[in-house]
Amino acid sequence: MEENKNTEQDATKKNSLLDKAEEMAEKISEKTGEVWDKVEHKTEEAWNKAKNSELAGKAKVKLEGLKEDAKHLYEQAKSGELADKAKVKLEDLKEDAKDLYGQAKSGELADKAKVKLEELKEDAKHLYEQAKSGELADKTKIKLEGLKEDAKELWNKVVDKLDNEENKKTTPPQEDAK
Repeated sequence: MEENKNTEQDATKKNSLLDKAEEMAEKISEKTGEVWDKVEHKTEEAWNKAKNSELAGKAKVKLEGLKEDAKHLYEQAKSGELADKAKVKLEDLKEDAKDLYGQAKSGELADKAKVKLEELKEDAKHLYEQAKSGELADKTKIKLEGLKEDAKELWNKVVDKLDNEENKKTTPPQEDAK
């Protein structure tokens, strides 16, 4: 009888310990989710900052190129060279318009449009089949995983760079022993 009582007490203790373990696992899971959300948010912020910085650099280079192009066009306009180029271009466009008019008149343009439409229908049908079979979702998932990896790598690079910059600021300069 006493052995039965001990077995019941042991079972109760085990159940209690299992319940506590499940509660702890649930809390750990919640905390992990919170930490992941924070890391994901910080990564996204760092990605956006890096992207904005990169875009600003590209925009500056592009702006310089556009300034040069504008300067060149201004010089051409001043010299009359631009008017000559415009006249030649206008003649080319007139010739192209005549060709297109002739194709439209003969029905050749309609035939080309019909062929293109059929190609587009086939592409749409293929995409629909991929979407229906889940293949498109799989491709998207793979692409998303790749983007996540890229974001993680970028985040690590940004953190490393910031750490290096912080270390440079906090490390006192070494004096040469002479």
